[in-house]
Amino acid sequence: MSAELITLWEKAASIDRTLRVHERDLPLLKRKRVKPTPYSRPLMFAQMSRGQVCLFENLRVPVRGGDGGDLREVLAEGIRSGFPKSRTARIQKGRSRQRCRMRIPEVIRRWEGGRSILSVTDLHFRETKFDDLIDTTALSDFNVLCNDPESGGVFRQTIEMMTLVISSEGNLTDIHADDCDGTNHCFLGRKLWLAWDRLEGRAAGFQDVDRDPVCEQATFDLETFLTLPSSGWFTVGPGQTLFLPGNLAHKVITLEHYLGVGSFHVALPSYLRSLERWIIYDTLDIVPKELLAKVNRAVLRRIGEVRRGAKAAKEHWGLAQMKEAVANWHAGNSPVKGSLIRHPLFAEFFEAARRA
Repeated sequence: MSAELITLWEKAASIDRTLRVHERDLPLLKRKRVKPTPYSRPLMFAQMSRGQVCLFENLRVPVRGGDGGDLREVLAEGIRSGFPKSRTARIQKGRSRQRCRMRIPEVIRRWEGGRSILSVTDLHFRETKFDDLIDTTALSDFNVLCNDPESGGVFRQTIEMMTLVISSEGNLTDIHADDCDGTNHCFLGRKLWLAWDRLEGRAAGFQDVDRDPVCEQATFDLETFLTLPSSGWFTVGPGQTLFLPGNLAHKVITLEHYLGVGSFHVALPSYLRSLERWIIYDTLDIVPKELLAKVNRAVLRRIGEVRRGAKAAKEHWGLAQMKEAVANWHAGNSPVKGSLIRHPLFAEFFEAARRA
């Protein structure tokens, strides 16, 4: 293992003692690393359809004034002035990860000062002045949740989001899973991510801060993590974009002061996996049942429109990758296949996808 990676993991262990690496762990640690690849839309859709982590370079998310100026200052000033004065952000602060609310200029002051450990993950910025600063088209133009003319407003009030992600060096975001597939784009800084299938981790004894009674920190063991078939780790740094399947639990360490944007999405190529998870397993976000029905109707509308559209529209939305995912599922031996095919929402989607 290179000196750079040893330094990285030593720093991570100084923040989270459960990440201490032993020499016997090194071979598996090297094999479990997910490395970034150049972005392409077909590759993104193909990996989504297979439920794989996508970590890309060169997916452009332009910042107005960011190319020729100091990107850190452009973004910091945009955040300071881009929200109503009364707006506050929910933050996690200190090594104890205390939760509280703080005015946004104060968040940025402390983040820039460099001495406070804090993080913000749900500062929604759609329809604010800050929204005009960043072109998030590349992170949203495949997302059924924010491109459905009949239900877009409903989803933005419930599950769809576009949020700032701000965190200080030394911050730990403890184990959780987001239910929806997620997107993270990094402008500044660097984070270490560890991810694994939530149910696989639960069977191994890992906790989830949203689902389990956690005392100080969710139960986790690095050696066990490395043996899980689904586990992988990666860093996300400037100009890199992560697409994370919603079934993956994760813990995240901020290695360098970080600023980016995050969102949830429903994409046609990965929708079968999401729908299966929401129907068969517990979900904290896609409730009540009426919300899942609305999501499904939006997906069916999109499939119908794309099916009747031009080739470019089919490629834009990943219709071929969706059909491949459905065909592979149908040919496979999923233990929940019988239950799913009898579920009215899944049956509607399955039939629409096959006709497409």
